[in-house]
Amino acid sequence: MSKDVTNFLREFNETVKDCEALLSIARDSELQLEACRKLEKKILEVREEKARAIDEQDEDYANCLLGCSCAAKAVHAELQMWLLLKQEEPEDAWNELITAQDSLLAAMRAHRGFAHLSGPIKRLTAIEKIVFPPQMFMSAGLIVRVQRCSVCGRDYEDCDHLAGRPYMGRFCAIVAEDLEPDHVSIVDSPADKRCRVLGFETDDGYRNRMTWKLEKRSDSEPANEKSTTLTGESGLKARAIIMCTD
Repeated sequence: MSKDVTNFLREFNETVKDCEALLSIARDSELQLEACRKLEKKILEVREEKARAIDEQDEDYANCLLGCSCAAKAVHAELQMWLLLKQEEPEDAWNELITAQDSLLAAMRAHRGFAHLSGPIKRLTAIEKIVFPPQMFMSAGLIVRVQRCSVCGRDYEDCDHLAGRPYMGRFCAIVAEDLEPDHVSIVDSPADKRCRVLGFETDDGYRNRMTWKLEKRSDSEPANEKSTTLTGESGLKARAIIMCTD
């Protein structure tokens, strides 16, 4: 490992460690915002360094930098979560929590150097259970007629790449084409915990499952959301909002 690479990774680790000291709801909000800005700058630096590694065809270093980016995004997301909770925005805070969890898992998949992140993942799982109320998750079933590899562009069944594995600084993913909605189910372990039931109808109005407040429903749904209505054994209608993510 060259001196330049060693110095870059050392500076990255020092920045992340400093920001991790602010991962608490008790920390000052201005300091947390400043940490977010530092991480955003560092993520851009990692992106530029990864581009250089890719140009040099250094796959191990490119994958290591992919892990660095994911780890920094996880800390950034958790900081945002605490800030949003202090602003009484639990819905957005939940999304940042899930981003933090997913980013840590991605870092572990990116490179062997991030195997130690199992501890922070357990801590975020505890935060999910203690800080937030229990959630009801959903999963959308789709009929997918064409699946392509994001790395080589070929039919996924015909290529040599594996979804979720890192290749030269990026993860392989299945690009689904020619989709047809099939069903929506309530599940215990969804692929994306952002897909959840946000509330349900009562005689008095619409009850938000996160805040427990009674809310008025708007006549129109946001453009990036899809709604469905389920009827449970209780006879109450649960209005499920399936968030569309990038």
